[in-house]
Amino acid sequence: MANILVLDTKSVSRRFVVALLRNHGHAVREVGETSEALTLVREQCPDLLIVDIAAPDMDGCRFVVQMRCEPRLPQPRVLMRAVAGVEAEARALAHAFGASFVVKPTNPELLLATVSATVGEPAPQQRAPPCDGQPVETMVQPIARLLRRVAERSAQLEVARTALDLEIKKRVWAEHDLMHATQRQDDQAVRDPVTGLYNRRFLEESLSREGSRARRHGQPLALMMFDVDHFREFNDTLGHTSGDAILKSVGQCIVSLSRGEDLVARYGGDEFALMMMNVSEELVWQRAELIRQRARSLEVGGSDQQLGPVTLSVGIAIFPDHGDGTEALLKAADEALATAKRGGRNRVAIGERTAAAQEPAGAERRTAVSARGAVATLPVQETGDAA
Repeated sequence: MANILVLDTKSVSRRFVVALLRNHGHAVREVGETSEALTLVREQCPDLLIVDIAAPDMDGCRFVVQMRCEPRLPQPRVLMRAVAGVEAEARALAHAFGASFVVKPTNPELLLATVSATVGEPAPQQRAPPCDGQPVETMVQPIARLLRRVAERSAQLEVARTALDLEIKKRVWAEHDLMHATQRQDDQAVRDPVTGLYNRRFLEESLSREGSRARRHGQPLALMMFDVDHFREFNDTLGHTSGDAILKSVGQCIVSLSRGEDLVARYGGDEFALMMMNVSEELVWQRAELIRQRARSLEVGGSDQQLGPVTLSVGIAIFPDHGDGTEALLKAADEALATAKRGGRNRVAIGERTAAAQEPAGAERRTAVSARGAVATLPVQETGDAA
C-alpha cells in the first residue's frame, strides 16, 4: 500500500483516480490547488504524486519544478498525466524529471499498473540547479508553455465539440418535433374533430382501395351506413353540446363492436359508416343488428339528464352483389338506409341485388354463407323494431 497525493483541478477526473486507488488499498489524499499540494508534500511526505501537468487552469509544470528544486522538500516519485493531444511533449518533460507518464483519461488497468511500477522505483534525490547557474525552470519553460498552449487549445476544442453536440441534439429534437407535428396534421386531415373517427374522405379512399383488392381476390366487401334517428330533434331541443355527446357515444359503440381490421368513419352529420373486408352477408347482418340493439341501451349525458333512447337506422350493401364499384356500393348502402328509415326507423335493411347478381325468378329467400361455412337464411329486404 502506498501513500499517494493526487493533484488535479478537475474534480471529476481527480475523484475517479482517488476512488480507483482507494479501492485497491492505497492511502490517497486529493487536492485541487498547487499551494495546498506543496504543503501536503511537506507534511505528509507522500510516496507518489500524481499531477496533471498540462491543465490550463493550473501550472503543473511550475509546481513540479519548484518541488524538485527545493533541497529540503521531500521528493516523492511523480506520475504525470496529460491529454493525448500533448502526449509527445508531456513524455519529454516527464523524462526530464525522471517521472512516469500516462495519457489522460487513462484506462483503469493501465493507471494501476503504472502506479505500481512507479511506486516500486527508487525514491528520487533532491536536485540542485545546474552548475552553470541556469535555473531548471528556465530550461523547461518552453516545453511548459507549449503544453499549456496545447492544453488550452484542447480545452477550446472540447468546448466547441460540446457546443456542436448540443446543436446537433437541438436539430434532432427539432426534426423529431416537426415529424410529430406533421404526423398530427396528417392525422387531423383524415379524422373527424368531434368523434375522433375517420372522416368521409378517408372512408371513400379506403373503400376504393379495398374494393380493388376485393375484386382481385374475389372476396366480398361490406359497407354499413348508420343514421341516428331523430337526431335533428335532439340537436335543436338540447343544443349542439348534447348532440355532440350523442355522436361520440354512437361512434364509440360502433367501434367497440367492430373488428380490428374494420374501418369506422363519421360520414357526415349524424351518419356513420362501417367497412368490413372479407366477410359473409350473414355476419354483416348479425353485426348490424347487434350495433342497432346496443345503441338503444346507450346512456348519454350526466346523472341529472339522460339523452335518449338513441336508435339507429342501418343500411347494408355488399360488393359485388349490391354494387361493383365505390360509388355504386355507397349508393346501394344509402338507398338501403333510406329503406330502413321509410320502414319506421330503428331497423336494418339490405340493398337490392344488381342485375348480374339476381337469383333465379321466384326465389323469395337468399342464403349467406358464414366465415365458418354455416348456411343461414335472411329476409330479402329488412328487419327491425318499430321506432
